[in-house]
Amino acid sequence: MAVLSVVRHGDPVLTGSVEQIHEVTDEIRQFVVDMIDTMRHGERSGVGLAAPQVGKQLAIVVAEPPPEYEGTEAILDGAIALLNPEIVLGSGHAVIEEGCLSCPGVTADVERPSHVVVKGLDLDLEEVKLEVEGALARIFQHEIDHLHGRFFFDHLNPIKRQLVKARIRRT
Repeated sequence: MAVLSVVRHGDPVLTGSVEQIHEVTDEIRQFVVDMIDTMRHGERSGVGLAAPQVGKQLAIVVAEPPPEYEGTEAILDGAIALLNPEIVLGSGHAVIEEGCLSCPGVTADVERPSHVVVKGLDLDLEEVKLEVEGALARIFQHEIDHLHGRFFFDHLNPIKRQLVKARIRRT
């Protein structure tokens, strides 16, 4: 088990572009295992993690919401990793409080689609298409945003965004 350091808001790796994955090497497989370990057992554990949050500009996300989270009951058996993930459809809307491992201690109510279709690749480079709702939909949207250099507060109106950024700078 290797727990990686989580990069904090302000580090340029969080806003740079990511590389698409075209080959799964032993190094990539180990990196995914380390991401899952970090998500589960890091200094600040969470329910999802994107590769830029641990310093790698790769198109990889992992997710593992607790089973009691709405919309996740029969979706996941343990953690899931997606390579080159993208949201291909979103519908509905929900406002839920979000935080981020890269912005510890800061949260805000964020409106996002409540139902999404996510497409990506598994570790065997097989296409995966998941239709999810509730917490899992939110987790995938949040983590995929990181692959595009976006944070949860980027979905807020300008005034609320500035207030959240000021709180982040103080932490």
